[in-house]
Amino acid sequence: MATSGSVNYALTSRQVVSSALELLGALQVGETASAEDAALGLKHLNLMLKTWGTDPTLFIQVEGSVTLSASTASYTSSPVSLARRVIGVRRRTSNIDTPLMPMSRQEYLDTPNKSGTGMPVGFYFDPQRTTRTLYVWPAPTTAIASSTTLRLDYHRVIEDSDSLDDDPDVPQEWLEAMIYGLAARLSIIPGYCADPNQRAEIKDRAVALVAQLRADSEESESVFFSPC
Repeated sequence: MATSGSVNYALTSRQVVSSALELLGALQVGETASAEDAALGLKHLNLMLKTWGTDPTLFIQVEGSVTLSASTASYTSSPVSLARRVIGVRRRTSNIDTPLMPMSRQEYLDTPNKSGTGMPVGFYFDPQRTTRTLYVWPAPTTAIASSTTLRLDYHRVIEDSDSLDDDPDVPQEWLEAMIYGLAARLSIIPGYCADPNQRAEIKDRAVALVAQLRADSEESESVFFSPC
């Protein structure tokens, strides 16, 4: 019998929440979660993903481009706004990449003339609660800005699941671990799982799945995450 030939399996946030409730026995297969249970599950799904996102081993690593502006030292638009950590920055001129030197917050603040212009040689990334800013030093001249772009290698923030109909922003390999992780979180809420042995089994399975993903990622340098 032929295989499907497809590799696009996905679950919506609603399906993830329902699957977690089914593991707990709080929802029978084929039943629909109540609005209250679904909302609680979605809240904890988002909280779990945000917690996982603080682990540098979880981050989704991507590359993006920043267009330079003359005499401008700070940049906040995409992809900077999507970055949790910036791993490296390169100047690209005529398809030639030159790495910029990473600067600590103190090193950048101690720079005497932050508005000076020239060829950027250093960068500082400042992730705040609502705004993420990339500073370059020195700021580019008009000629450099017109002929040079910045290439960012960065860890991207995991997107919110704003709706139960959204797909969680994770690779499909994480789906089972996400379901068990969510079930483990919900299991300690009164009324969702009265059996301590069942809670322990769910937590153990969640930890084992995360360990498996981590081991695979350490070998292949792909994306992985840590348990809640």
